Amino acid sequence: MSRELNGLIRSLRIELGILNDRIAETVGLNARDLDILDVIDRDGPCTPKYLASRTGVRAATLTGMLSRLEADRWITRSRDSEDGRSAQLSSTARFTELHAGYAAADEQVRKLAASLDPAMREAIAAFLAEVGDVARMASDDLSLRSRENRS
Repeated sequence: MSRELNGLIRSLRIELGILNDRIAETVGLNARDLDILDVIDRDGPCTPKYLASRTGVRAATLTGMLSRLEADRWITRSRDSEDGRSAQLSSTARFTELHAGYAAADEQVRKLAASLDPAMREAIAAFLAEVGDVARMASDDLSLRSRENRS
């Protein structure tokens, strides 16, 4: 059963990647931009350092991405009230374009979730949260090993 679940998770990753690619193309973004915008959308205003830690995008790459996203009016920058040297990044009204792109899939997922009994929904939510944690830990471990190999 574990092998089946791993296969299904990998298939889901691919299908979500395809959906993200199509949505990015529709609104004139690069697929990786969606990671940046999704973090801002879900977590709220944040710093570039926070975005780098949540997305794995290197600071130098992130700087260029943020400049482009700001120029295209996807985000705004303001001075971080806690650290005047850093920027606070926020979403703009353009995020409605992304929400519209995901609306059909989101609605289908809502219907699917509504068809499940509450205990099943809770179990699935807990499982998916754990899968996310496992992926994050594996990513952090690979990043640490990569840094150790470079030193």
